[in-house]
Amino acid sequence: MGRSSKQATTIPRPRAAAEDTSAGEILLAHLVGEAGAFIDQLPCLGAGEEDAAHQARVAARRIRSALATCAPLLDPEPAGRLRTRLREAADALAGERDSEVLLERLLADLDALPERPGTVRARALAERRLRGDLGSGRARALAALDSGLFTTLSAELVEPALGLTFTARAADPGAEVVPKLVARTLRRLDRAADALPLVAAGVPYPDPVDDPGFSPYAGSDDEAWHRVRILAKRARYAADMCVPAFGAPAARLARRLKAVTEVLGIHQDACIAADAVADLAATPRIGGPASFVLGELYARERWAATAQRYAFTRVWPGAYAHDVRSWLDG
Repeated sequence: MGRSSKQATTIPRPRAAAEDTSAGEILLAHLVGEAGAFIDQLPCLGAGEEDAAHQARVAARRIRSALATCAPLLDPEPAGRLRTRLREAADALAGERDSEVLLERLLADLDALPERPGTVRARALAERRLRGDLGSGRARALAALDSGLFTTLSAELVEPALGLTFTARAADPGAEVVPKLVARTLRRLDRAADALPLVAAGVPYPDPVDDPGFSPYAGSDDEAWHRVRILAKRARYAADMCVPAFGAPAARLARRLKAVTEVLGIHQDACIAADAVADLAATPRIGGPASFVLGELYARERWAATAQRYAFTRVWPGAYAHDVRSWLDG
């Protein structure tokens, strides 16, 4: 690969080791693989196959994450354009799957509560609202598939180098460049995690009156936890990208970060469920018995979020341990 500052190029897939591979080769091999995974799901989406939307969204997120992590290797304009289209495609596919997951969760959690006079009413309200959202999400996904969005995106993803333009730094040895880019992503995650109320989260059964401003039952700091989740997923995807070239150290980091993202993913699901229940409880003329059941359900979802905050304090400290820092710092 040449040393011009900006060069559209077709970069071969990486050879065995990072020492023999440029940073751009490592990045492009990952992007090509995920682009193929995204395109493979398009016929399945049209056929309405189960999990197709989820798999397509995962591939889109992985590409977007790699573009962000490796931004210094890329001309920002084509990379930014591709990230925007991928985000639009993922957003178009989100509604149906998200509503389906939320409906399954709330119905299962309602079934786990004691049977009360308002249970039937609360269940019917949840089903009606969320099945309507599920249908709307499916309609939006089908409309997007019939639009030019996916056609344009698919054409870009099969172009040489995905239509991206690489900078001079992409020609540098992968062993010198890529770990530094991953380390930068991890440092951002580390700072965001340090800003969380980890002392309070480390108590298995926190008292909500101790600090009402940061009570996990209030949901006032959900957004900060959500940001850590996004950064943790980006770091995990960055580690996954490194596995073919760097082997064991990258795989070890990826496994640890997978545990972190799974905890934060369950936390996010619980927070979304709690917000949905609060919205349902605000339905006019819902009636006292159903409101009481929804209040119980809200408390259950907030407790589930609290449990995952505690779990985070157990898995996070070991994820960014000395052996990982040693590899990334060279």
